[in-house]
Amino acid sequence: MKNGEQHFEDRMTGARIEREARAKKARKERRQRKASVIALAVVAVFLIVGMGIYIRSLKQKEASYLARESELVAELEIEESVAEKLDLETRLRQTLKYIEQVAREKLGLVFPDDVIVKPSE
Repeated sequence: MKNGEQHFEDRMTGARIEREARAKKARKERRQRKASVIALAVVAVFLIVGMGIYIRSLKQKEASYLARESELVAELEIEESVAEKLDLETRLRQTLKYIEQVAREKLGLVFPDDVIVKPSE
């Protein structure tokens, strides 16, 4: 019987060793899964923080662009007003009345039938 008991104990020892090996493998797999989850969580946190920083910088750029846009719109309105005044002045200078006025005042020209009166000295 000793031989049967020895065989039973050997089988039990083999089964125990196999169980322990499976348990050890299972623990190792759990540790690996846990490490993978932690690594993914760390990567996710870094991505979220990075995106937050990037979004903040984009919002700052947007604010500066909006401020610049309002400045440019105001400048455009001023320039359009100046262009309107210049256009009006250009049209005015092309009239016969303006040309006569400049000829008389600045160039001293007169029409042939005009009477020139000079003050006495």
